[in-house]
Amino acid sequence: MQHYLAIDIGGTSIKYGIVHADGTLHASDHVPTPATWDAFLEQLDAIVSEIKMTQAIDGLAISAPGAVDSTAGVIHGISAVQYIHDRPFLDALRERYALPVTVLNDANAAALAEGWTGAAASIERYATVVIGTGVGGAFVDKQAVMIGSHFHGGEFGYWILDPSLPHPDGTWSKIGATAALVQRCSDRLGRPLSGQDIFALQTDAAIQEELERFYRWNAIGLYNIQFSLDPERILIGGGISRRPEVRDGIKRHLDTLCDAFGTFRIDVETCAHFNEANLIGAARFHMLNV
Repeated sequence: MQHYLAIDIGGTSIKYGIVHADGTLHASDHVPTPATWDAFLEQLDAIVSEIKMTQAIDGLAISAPGAVDSTAGVIHGISAVQYIHDRPFLDALRERYALPVTVLNDANAAALAEGWTGAAASIERYATVVIGTGVGGAFVDKQAVMIGSHFHGGEFGYWILDPSLPHPDGTWSKIGATAALVQRCSDRLGRPLSGQDIFALQTDAAIQEELERFYRWNAIGLYNIQFSLDPERILIGGGISRRPEVRDGIKRHLDTLCDAFGTFRIDVETCAHFNEANLIGAARFHMLNV
């Protein structure tokens, strides 16, 4: 069986682990994200050396933020890790490690993980929506991620949901993300709240009102995905999706939207992979493209 070293580059930490050819992950760990490119390379050297002490690896699979051109091996756009952008990213690593190396956008990697061993394992065409600080996602058709002409496929967070607000305040990321919910609830109660606080206080009338607004905005986003891309299933992810009332609340509003036109029920479920998704999906992309 082949084994791949998967690395997920985040703004705060770099996660890594060995992913087997059957999709199982083990020996996972994380380290703080370095502040410079040179320090990043030194950290990767340490990770590769550590893994090779106990496990032969057949390739290096990387998940990264930004507008990733997986073919050219260049990461465009912006992210919290600016030094990875607009440089020959893949060429540098291939030369350094003499291994097959691939790189894929992190949201797209998470989506591939769901189609491999997760909540879309039996489905050919599906979308994922990750609700967190902002809103991201991906669309997958027969194991192929929709990248787009400008590497913005699946960037649902840029969709305008409320055109009455000045741009970009009316985008999905600004009004339908967990961060937006937390801010609105904090403003309503006049004190800083966490996501956990909101659900502990969900019997409060003001919190209930904000949660219903949150569910409706996300339902509108999913409705638009359904009638533009027509996936078999839409998966919601992000830490908040672990709470079953979130999925149920969004589905309730979706049913109301569908009732207005007498259309079918939109299939919405929760992602199966959370913290491990980017690593597993990066390895899947590597296997499909090397």
